[in-house]
Amino acid sequence: MSYDLFLSRDHLAFSCAHFVVGDRIIEPLHGHNYKILINVYGDQGKDNMVIDFHIIKRILQPIVDSLDHYILIPTKNKYLELEEENEQLIIRIPRYDKEYEFPKIDIVMLPIENTTVEELSHFFVKKLANNEELKKENIDQVTVTVFEYEGMGATFELFPRNNRTE
Repeated sequence: MSYDLFLSRDHLAFSCAHFVVGDRIIEPLHGHNYKILINVYGDQGKDNMVIDFHIIKRILQPIVDSLDHYILIPTKNKYLELEEENEQLIIRIPRYDKEYEFPKIDIVMLPIENTTVEELSHFFVKKLANNEELKKENIDQVTVTVFEYEGMGATFELFPRNNRTE
């Protein structure tokens, strides 16, 4: 018998600033109060649980906290030119004739193409991918949903059922 164990709590949330830059879009710098939902699918283990909620919180909370109250910068965006100068990060967007400058202490540079909910959910899953506690035999799948607003978000899955690769 398979279960869908899920966790979404007030502390699994982070507030941050970001912007999105693409072929036909440039959003102004703005912020969101993101919320995370994690689903762990599988069978009950020897302790009659798919996984202990405390284990999920211990795994996920540091990732959430690492983004809270920062400006998120996508380092793989082909439209951004990033230059570090002393304690500042200068971000140039020549395509849109725009430039930002932030103290490095206020930013988190993420290895993603854009700071969309799609990319953020994938980022979370990649962070979880090597966690041994999520690779237990009774766990078939893990999904992470990042909500930008209530009812608006994206989900990415780790080792989908019957295919234990990313």
